[in-house]
Amino acid sequence: MDEHCGRGEILVVEDSATQAEGLKYILEKNGYATRVAADGRAAIDLMRQSRPDMVISDIVMPEMDGYELCKRMRHEEGLKDVPVILLTSLSDPKDVIKGLESGANNFIMKPYDERYLLSRIQYLQSNAELRKDMTAEMGIRVYFAGEHFFINAERLQILDLLLSTYENSYNQNCELIKTRNELNALNDELENKVLERTAKLDAEIMERKRAEEEVREISQQLWQATKLATMGELAASIAHELNNPLATVSLRVETLLSQAGPEEAFKRPLEIIAQEVERMGNLVANMLQFSRRSAQHISTVDVREEIDKTLELIYYHLRKRSINVVKEFPSDAAHIHADRQQLRQLFLNLFTNAGDAMPKGGTLTIRVSSKNGTVPFFDDKPEKIEPSHFLSIEIIDTGSGISPENLQKVMTPFFTTKMEGKGTGLGLPICKRIAEEHKGTIDIRSEEGKGTAVIITLPVVNGNNVKQLKGGD
Repeated sequence: MDEHCGRGEILVVEDSATQAEGLKYILEKNGYATRVAADGRAAIDLMRQSRPDMVISDIVMPEMDGYELCKRMRHEEGLKDVPVILLTSLSDPKDVIKGLESGANNFIMKPYDERYLLSRIQYLQSNAELRKDMTAEMGIRVYFAGEHFFINAERLQILDLLLSTYENSYNQNCELIKTRNELNALNDELENKVLERTAKLDAEIMERKRAEEEVREISQQLWQATKLATMGELAASIAHELNNPLATVSLRVETLLSQAGPEEAFKRPLEIIAQEVERMGNLVANMLQFSRRSAQHISTVDVREEIDKTLELIYYHLRKRSINVVKEFPSDAAHIHADRQQLRQLFLNLFTNAGDAMPKGGTLTIRVSSKNGTVPFFDDKPEKIEPSHFLSIEIIDTGSGISPENLQKVMTPFFTTKMEGKGTGLGLPICKRIAEEHKGTIDIRSEEGKGTAVIITLPVVNGNNVKQLKGGD
């Protein structure tokens, strides 16, 4: 501090530690000793201990603001002639009146220029002796903006503050003029570029439309990725809450099964419960993997058998709604290579949705058929495709149907047309993920008042296991 004492000591009053350090750095760099107070009350205490040569204070502070600090200083014998610079935004004309009323010497607008700040400090220092010779005059009352103010500042003090206010306004106006001129120059430059581009617009229209479409697709993908990330967090929470009760149920069912004789009537229901508890555990794990590809447990699966087992699970759900199930299965083999648990989850979600769409009864038609097509080999040449067989599974209900606007959103995570508390909006997105992970497709067609058809197309050979199957699976 001693090395700076030659230019005087300045007390910085600022409740923002960052801004206080910045101002302290500027002052000490230019040869001033500094002290820092976090508010007006602390500043008064410091000044009573050691009188500074000048005070630079923010206006808006806790405990005691800049205006009140000035007033207190002007009424205290040892501090009343210490120059005060207030840091302000000057956003209200009353700021000037309050500054005069409190006895401030200068205003400096935030953010301030270092050179201007130093020039105001030097100005006040240069006039310090002159100010000591001035005597206070009788005060005057001012009525402004609905309020009364009493001003008893010295003439030189009033002149200093008004000049600093004018200078701040002038500097700000110069900046505005400079900015306006820069904007005008930029506008002229932009107009010239627009004129140059006008001749080329016809040829660029189609390219621009394509680019805009790509941007929309990327935005949609980013939005979808954000939703998936959110769902990942939700899934982790659900898994934490479900795993413990599922483990308890599984343990109790295993105990009951070990105690049941081979002829017990409840043994088969217990076995079904055990299977479903295991499947629920797998579903929780699948939820955690919803937003990324997960390892599949591929085996040869008879689609007809998996449909029948799934229908058995929701038999009472469908019977309660008086829903008639019609199965149209091929007589020949309907085997594919797929993850059995994921396939059954796919069917369960779709059958349950169909049942919910027919609360007063109806017909659920499940049609399985085969067709030919092509499926990509996922090897060193992704563009290569091979002839393959597909199975088409159609799930058709005679329910209420889906409106055209909602039909475009049903695959969006968390979107649901069901009543609040009745659906999560995750069923169809999970179905879409399962179909895509099996290199298949899912399509939904619907007409309000007539029903909905969901068409799933799955390759007989799953793309993920093509190399393995080519080797002789």
